[in-house]
Amino acid sequence: MARTAPYRGVRRDRPAASKGRAVPIVLVALLAVGLASVLWPSRGARAENESPWPEPDAEAAKKLADELKRDLPAKDFRFEQAGPWIVATDLDAAATRRFIDGTIRTYAADIQRQLFDKTPRRTPVKVYLFKDERSYNGWNEKLFGEKPSTPYGYYSRTRKALVMNIGTGGGTLLHEMVHAMAEEEFPAIPAWLNEGLGSLYEASSRDAKGRVVGIANWRLTGLLADLKAGTAVKFADLVGMSDEEFYGENSGSNYASARYLMQWLQSQGQLEAFYRRIRDKTDDDPQASLRAVCGGKVTIAEIEAKCYAWVKTLKR
Repeated sequence: MARTAPYRGVRRDRPAASKGRAVPIVLVALLAVGLASVLWPSRGARAENESPWPEPDAEAAKKLADELKRDLPAKDFRFEQAGPWIVATDLDAAATRRFIDGTIRTYAADIQRQLFDKTPRRTPVKVYLFKDERSYNGWNEKLFGEKPSTPYGYYSRTRKALVMNIGTGGGTLLHEMVHAMAEEEFPAIPAWLNEGLGSLYEASSRDAKGRVVGIANWRLTGLLADLKAGTAVKFADLVGMSDEEFYGENSGSNYASARYLMQWLQSQGQLEAFYRRIRDKTDDDPQASLRAVCGGKVTIAEIEAKCYAWVKTLKR
């Protein structure tokens, strides 16, 4: 399957992610070129009431839309809205449709349905889709007075904005949309879970049932190296990490282990159950939640061994 350009997205409001491992990510081309709308019906082919997102507050949405139109020239930018996502882009009309109908209205919408089922995203958020590196860097400096710390894209809670160099593909956008959807229903989501889920969908496909699934990506290389060296993150440590610990010196390894724990749980049909048990505080702690979705009579060390053995069978 063809792949797109590299991506290493980070959250703007947090320390740089994956700092310790400068390995490029490869993204599935269907997210970048819009083949999702061919492989899976676009929202245009669905009933309007199937959107997973309730209509956002009209006044709040209009305020963000007006700010975008004030700050960006109409001769160069297109302005659209898909649920709570208030989009501005300097892509051409065809590319705009591919990303809105493919990545936002199809892939992100289905992740909302599959995973974040309790409180769909309603709070409006700006989505800047800059067509290339030059546009992305130039408009970041004009709008925010600084050059972005990542060349690919980020989500800023404080600015209520997803800011993308969409020329690198749709995986960046999808990763950051996962964060925006997660925070709506689980504001206190821990970083290891939030980034594990966001990273899972950086490279996505669909299974036989049509569900969006994460597939192996660039983080596999780093995790396999950690496993070979005997330095892979212990799950008992991972699921107990503070946000500061997760984004610390070992962030590259933390991301990789969190990401592949999510993909392994997905392969076991337990991803949604695990996330929801933590969200709903069903158990005393995340270790108890992990043990519960894995049968209850296993130790964290045994779960870790099974997951990492499975990881070693994966191919990119």
